[in-house]
Amino acid sequence: MTDASHTVEELFHRYAPVLFDRCVRILRDRADAEDAVQETFVLAHRHLGSFRYGDSYLPWLYRIASRVCFKVLRTRQRKGFTLDGRTDAAPAPAPRPGEALDAQRQLVLLAQSVDERTFQILVGAYLDGMTQDEIADHLGISRRAVVKRLTQFRARFGVAKEGSDA
Repeated sequence: MTDASHTVEELFHRYAPVLFDRCVRILRDRADAEDAVQETFVLAHRHLGSFRYGDSYLPWLYRIASRVCFKVLRTRQRKGFTLDGRTDAAPAPAPRPGEALDAQRQLVLLAQSVDERTFQILVGAYLDGMTQDEIADHLGISRRAVVKRLTQFRARFGVAKEGSDA
Protein backbone atom coordinates (compact mmCIF):
# COMPACT_ATOMS: atom_id res chain seq x y z
CA MET A 1 0.00 0.00 0.00
CA THR A 2 1.38 3.40 -0.97
CA ASP A 3 1.59 6.33 1.41
CA ALA A 4 -1.18 8.12 -0.50
CA SER A 5 -3.47 5.07 -0.29
CA HIS A 6 -2.71 4.74 3.39
CA THR A 7 -3.46 8.44 3.96
CA VAL A 8 -6.76 8.32 2.07
CA GLU A 9 -7.76 5.16 3.93
CA GLU A 10 -7.11 6.92 7.25
CA LEU A 11 -9.07 9.96 6.04
CA PHE A 12 -11.94 7.70 5.01
CA HIS A 13 -12.18 6.09 8.44
CA ARG A 14 -12.00 9.45 10.14
CA TYR A 15 -14.20 11.64 7.93
CA ALA A 16 -16.58 9.40 5.94
CA PRO A 17 -19.40 9.62 8.51
CA VAL A 18 -19.24 13.45 8.55
CA LEU A 19 -19.19 13.61 4.76
CA PHE A 20 -22.03 11.10 4.52
CA ASP A 21 -24.21 13.29 6.76
CA ARG A 22 -23.49 16.30 4.55
CA CYS A 23 -24.21 14.37 1.35
CA VAL A 24 -27.51 13.03 2.73
CA ARG A 25 -28.58 16.59 3.64
CA ILE A 26 -27.83 17.78 0.12
CA LEU A 27 -29.01 14.78 -1.91
CA ARG A 28 -31.86 13.52 0.31
CA ASP A 29 -31.01 9.96 -0.72
CA ARG A 30 -28.86 7.58 1.32
CA ALA A 31 -27.72 5.45 -1.64
CA ASP A 32 -26.70 8.52 -3.66
CA ALA A 33 -24.96 9.90 -0.56
CA GLU A 34 -22.96 6.67 -0.14
CA ASP A 35 -21.92 6.85 -3.79
CA ALA A 36 -20.99 10.52 -3.38
CA VAL A 37 -18.78 9.75 -0.38
CA GLN A 38 -17.02 6.99 -2.30
CA GLU A 39 -16.50 9.32 -5.26
CA THR A 40 -15.17 11.97 -2.87
CA PHE A 41 -12.44 9.65 -1.64
CA VAL A 42 -11.59 8.44 -5.16
CA LEU A 43 -11.08 12.09 -6.12
CA ALA A 44 -9.17 12.78 -2.90
CA HIS A 45 -6.80 9.93 -3.72
CA ARG A 46 -6.40 11.16 -7.29
CA HIS A 47 -5.74 14.77 -6.22
CA LEU A 48 -3.85 14.24 -2.97
CA GLY A 49 -0.87 15.98 -4.55
CA SER A 50 -2.88 19.22 -4.74
CA PHE A 51 -3.60 19.19 -1.01
CA ARG A 52 -1.67 21.90 0.83
CA TYR A 53 -0.06 20.09 3.74
CA GLY A 54 -0.44 21.99 6.96
CA ASP A 55 -4.10 22.73 6.14
CA SER A 56 -6.95 20.75 7.65
CA TYR A 57 -8.20 17.82 5.60
CA LEU A 58 -11.88 18.32 6.46
CA PRO A 59 -12.47 21.59 4.56
CA TRP A 60 -10.67 20.11 1.55
CA LEU A 61 -12.81 16.96 1.67
CA TYR A 62 -15.93 19.07 2.23
CA ARG A 63 -15.22 21.01 -0.96
CA ILE A 64 -14.74 17.79 -2.93
CA ALA A 65 -17.92 16.23 -1.48
CA SER A 66 -19.93 19.37 -2.20
CA ARG A 67 -18.81 19.40 -5.83
CA VAL A 68 -19.69 15.71 -6.17
CA CYS A 69 -23.17 16.30 -4.69
CA PHE A 70 -23.83 19.34 -6.87
CA LYS A 71 -22.83 17.30 -9.90
CA VAL A 72 -25.32 14.59 -8.89
CA LEU A 73 -28.09 17.19 -8.52
CA ARG A 74 -27.31 18.69 -11.93
CA THR A 75 -27.21 15.21 -13.53
CA ARG A 76 -30.56 14.28 -11.98
CA GLN A 77 -32.11 17.42 -13.37
CA ARG A 78 -30.54 17.04 -16.81
CA LYS A 79 -31.82 13.45 -17.06
CA GLY A 80 -35.34 14.58 -16.22
CA PHE A 81 -35.64 13.05 -12.78
CA THR A 82 -37.73 14.73 -10.17
CA LEU A 83 -36.19 15.25 -6.78
CA ASP A 84 -37.65 12.05 -5.36
CA GLY A 85 -36.26 9.89 -8.18
CA ARG A 86 -39.29 9.68 -10.52
CA THR A 87 -39.05 10.72 -14.14
CA ASP A 88 -41.00 13.80 -15.15
CA ALA A 89 -43.51 11.49 -16.92
CA ALA A 90 -44.53 9.88 -13.62
CA PRO A 91 -47.47 11.57 -11.93
CA ALA A 92 -46.50 13.52 -8.86
CA PRO A 93 -48.72 13.54 -5.81
CA ALA A 94 -50.72 16.72 -5.43
CA PRO A 95 -49.00 19.15 -3.07
CA ARG A 96 -50.85 20.22 0.04
CA PRO A 97 -52.04 23.84 -0.07
CA GLY A 98 -49.44 26.22 1.29
CA GLU A 99 -46.75 23.54 1.41
CA ALA A 100 -43.28 25.04 1.02
CA LEU A 101 -40.69 23.60 -1.36
CA ASP A 102 -38.53 21.02 0.33
CA ALA A 103 -34.88 21.80 1.03
CA GLN A 104 -33.56 19.82 -1.92
CA ARG A 105 -35.90 21.50 -4.41
CA GLN A 106 -34.73 24.84 -3.08
CA LEU A 107 -31.10 23.77 -3.52
CA VAL A 108 -31.69 22.81 -7.15
CA LEU A 109 -33.42 26.12 -7.85
CA LEU A 110 -30.62 28.02 -6.15
CA ALA A 111 -27.95 26.11 -8.05
CA GLN A 112 -29.56 27.30 -11.27
CA SER A 113 -29.84 30.93 -10.24
CA VAL A 114 -26.50 31.73 -8.57
CA ASP A 115 -22.83 31.11 -9.31
CA GLU A 116 -21.06 28.14 -7.68
CA ARG A 117 -19.22 30.19 -5.02
CA THR A 118 -22.43 31.88 -3.88
CA PHE A 119 -24.16 28.50 -3.83
CA GLN A 120 -21.40 27.09 -1.60
CA ILE A 121 -21.83 30.04 0.76
CA LEU A 122 -25.60 29.53 0.86
CA VAL A 123 -25.24 25.81 1.60
CA GLY A 124 -22.82 26.61 4.42
CA ALA A 125 -25.07 29.29 5.89
CA TYR A 126 -28.52 27.78 5.45
CA LEU A 127 -27.98 24.02 5.21
CA ASP A 128 -24.94 23.46 7.39
CA GLY A 129 -25.67 26.27 9.86
CA MET A 130 -22.11 27.59 9.65
CA THR A 131 -21.17 31.07 10.82
CA GLN A 132 -19.76 33.58 8.35
CA ASP A 133 -16.30 33.07 9.81
CA GLU A 134 -16.59 29.29 9.41
CA ILE A 135 -17.76 29.65 5.81
CA ALA A 136 -14.90 32.01 5.01
CA ASP A 137 -12.37 29.62 6.54
CA HIS A 138 -13.95 26.61 4.85
CA LEU A 139 -13.89 28.23 1.40
CA GLY A 140 -10.59 30.06 1.82
CA ILE A 141 -12.11 33.51 1.29
CA SER A 142 -12.55 36.58 3.46
CA ARG A 143 -15.48 37.02 5.82
CA ARG A 144 -16.21 40.25 3.99
CA ALA A 145 -16.70 38.29 0.74
CA VAL A 146 -19.13 35.97 2.53
CA VAL A 147 -21.10 38.91 3.94
CA LYS A 148 -21.21 40.58 0.51
CA ARG A 149 -22.51 37.45 -1.26
CA LEU A 150 -25.14 36.79 1.43
CA THR A 151 -26.28 40.42 1.32
CA GLN A 152 -26.53 40.36 -2.49
CA PHE A 153 -28.46 37.09 -2.38
CA ARG A 154 -30.90 38.38 0.24
CA ALA A 155 -31.51 41.58 -1.72
CA ARG A 156 -31.95 39.76 -5.04
CA PHE A 157 -34.33 37.10 -3.74
CA GLY A 158 -36.03 38.98 -0.89
CA VAL A 159 -34.75 36.61 1.78
CA ALA A 160 -34.99 37.90 5.33
CA LYS A 161 -31.89 37.70 7.46
CA GLU A 162 -32.41 34.86 9.96
CA GLY A 163 -29.82 35.75 12.56
CA SER A 164 -27.04 38.17 13.17
CA ASP A 165 -24.37 35.81 11.80
CA ALA A 166 -26.09 33.67 9.15
